Amino acid sequence: MLRRCLSLLLLAVLSLAAACSSATSAPETPSASPADAGSISLSGDSFPLTVTDTAKRSVKLEKRPERVVFLSGTPLNIWYDAGGTAVGRPELTGNLRLASEHAEKIMALPSVGLPYATDTEAVAALNPDLVVGIEGVHDSAAAAYQNLGIATVLLRVRSHRDLQQVYRAFGVLGGNPELAGQRLAAIDARYSEILAKAPKKPLSVAILFVTADTISVKLDNSIAGQMANDLGLTNIASGATPDNPGSETTPLDIEFIVARQPDHVLVTSMVGNNDLARQTLQTQLDQNPAWKAIDAIREGRISYLPQQYFLFNAGPYYDDALAYLAATVHPEVFGAPVEP
Repeated sequence: MLRRCLSLLLLAVLSLAAACSSATSAPETPSASPADAGSISLSGDSFPLTVTDTAKRSVKLEKRPERVVFLSGTPLNIWYDAGGTAVGRPELTGNLRLASEHAEKIMALPSVGLPYATDTEAVAALNPDLVVGIEGVHDSAAAAYQNLGIATVLLRVRSHRDLQQVYRAFGVLGGNPELAGQRLAAIDARYSEILAKAPKKPLSVAILFVTADTISVKLDNSIAGQMANDLGLTNIASGATPDNPGSETTPLDIEFIVARQPDHVLVTSMVGNNDLARQTLQTQLDQNPAWKAIDAIREGRISYLPQQYFLFNAGPYYDDALAYLAATVHPEVFGAPVEP
């Protein structure tokens, strides 16, 4: 009965939050760049402590959380790799590569619905002492849970720096700081090895983003854009005006791409699967002859980056994602890309 009442109250609060949001929408603030303030920080490494999240919200935790519910798959994946356990997860699809040693345990957790449509009753029924979501996607839900006394943290996990901060914080929050440090050190070491091995020759890339309805171009603050910069590649869209403040994309302009003639065209996507991404873009290439004016496309220097590495932060496989991109652009050095 108590859970039922809490669920109804949560629904009421979330409905009110949504109504207020649509009635008085606040101006959007740009997402932080890799050099800006971090994704998450802790006031110490023992409890009680205060968590400061991406949204600059301060959440005090009196003790280590034992019933953690995740609203997004990326932080859940990192949490388990850092030694934590959870009691609830979102619906997960094939575009997230789960840490192999934890995949079975993660999939056995109760689902709280889709990341963009969380089931509040399912969350409440799990009696969480911490809920973890993604900034922007779960802002309204976080405010509602927090108002009801459920500690809620919002993250951004996009860049390498974000990943480092999340691993360190999750090590403390999950009770395994040494393991989290070891996992992060392994990722960082391989990441550095790949960068050191990458040729220092100037190459440019255009990074397309394919969805079921549109094609746009990724900017430097995207996952692929940041990795390209780390590898010393020039993103031809660098400095372009984003679709919206803080967006990772800018509108597609084929003439602009033709004028810049990138050495490689990289394709990221958010459709049903990687094969569908190829089919979707190929249809556009076949229907619009303007694409053939781009040398890289005409000469076959177009590569499809897997969603498991480039739609969301790859977490435990972040170094594999960089290795994939490095091999895509420099196969003479790294060999053929290894599929996830």
